Amino acid sequence: MSFKNNHYLSIVVPSALLGFIAALQLTGCSDSPPGLPSENAGAGGVFAQGGAPVSNGGRSKAGEAGEAGETSQAGQAGEGGDAAGGAPDHPEGGSTASAGTTAGDGGSTAIAGSAGELTTAGSGGQGGTLGQAVIPATCPFHTGAPVSNGGTGGTGGAGETGGGGGAGGAGGAAGAAFTVTLQTSPFVGTYLADTTGRTLYTYGNDLPGDCNTPPVSNCVTDCLISWPIFPAGARVLAPGLDDGAFGAILRADGAWQTTYYGWPIYYYKTDLLLGQVAGQGKAKTWHIVEKKPPGVNIMKPGSFRYLGDVSGHTLYVSAADVAGSASSDPISNCTGSCLATFEPFHEKNFSVVTSLLMADFGSFVRPGTGSIHVAYKGMPLYRAATDLKSGDMTGTTVSGFTAALP
Repeated sequence: MSFKNNHYLSIVVPSALLGFIAALQLTGCSDSPPGLPSENAGAGGVFAQGGAPVSNGGRSKAGEAGEAGETSQAGQAGEGGDAAGGAPDHPEGGSTASAGTTAGDGGSTAIAGSAGELTTAGSGGQGGTLGQAVIPATCPFHTGAPVSNGGTGGTGGAGETGGGGGAGGAGGAAGAAFTVTLQTSPFVGTYLADTTGRTLYTYGNDLPGDCNTPPVSNCVTDCLISWPIFPAGARVLAPGLDDGAFGAILRADGAWQTTYYGWPIYYYKTDLLLGQVAGQGKAKTWHIVEKKPPGVNIMKPGSFRYLGDVSGHTLYVSAADVAGSASSDPISNCTGSCLATFEPFHEKNFSVVTSLLMADFGSFVRPGTGSIHVAYKGMPLYRAATDLKSGDMTGTTVSGFTAALP
């Protein structure tokens, strides 16, 4: 169909603690050397920053053992004081005081090791059964995938003092991964297939869902013999595919099925090898899952076929409009209050399922608005604001409006 203004829709160990011996009480003049003995002290002195003990050589009152001097920064022990009446070099001087609290690197064992880091090592993979899967709560029909309760990894062993952590537990068994790939066909361009290249399809008898309404699969019982579902599970998508376009539904038969832009997707029984597309166009309602979904589809959730948009919403025509021709644009007589209910269909660069002819579609500019309006076989197409989900046909309650038929 061509119109005169036709447009085509395209992520320290503390150092060791240094212990210190109690400091001696100092007396005397301020210019006396450090370490002068107290009234009850022997002749022992203290180390001053690693120097030798300082002694005055006198006899002490009580001859008690001198206390150990403070250790130097190197951690060496202080020497003992003189015995009663002894000279500074008296061999029977007081007992050698114990060295200061042992310093050095030994204390580093206090918090050695990093066992705690492995206490949760080895988390499980995507194991578990799909029957226990849970789909995300936020817009589940366009995002996320069933999350399986796969096995949980063992807890890491506790580290010995100064030792390394225990080994992490083994992960749970991985669940089945249903990889989605992209293939190319001369008929539809880029389309979706499974990991082996088997073609995937949508069904026009289904009702695609959105964030408010779940999809409905009308392929049941015998239908599933020819058209097995593409199961839902962990996904690994080919480059160029958006995970947000995928979703999952729990069917009435208890199986999880993958969706693409809200449409449940399937295999065809005779497509076994890469590139086979024998299911394309079957009954004019089975179509290859194109990477960019068609803007117009053939719907048949009931007793007859009609046109629906990319989300399966009904497209309408009005008997009050005038069809366009090769020499004249269509005339839309839906104006004023009519436009409160019926929105002119105006997708840009859109495609159609292969059971429809692109040549039957054209576009024109609505007078006074400059907006593009798409027509089918010369008749302007509309969507009804009162249709809230796919399958609704509230527009047919308005006189003169009917579903557009292929």
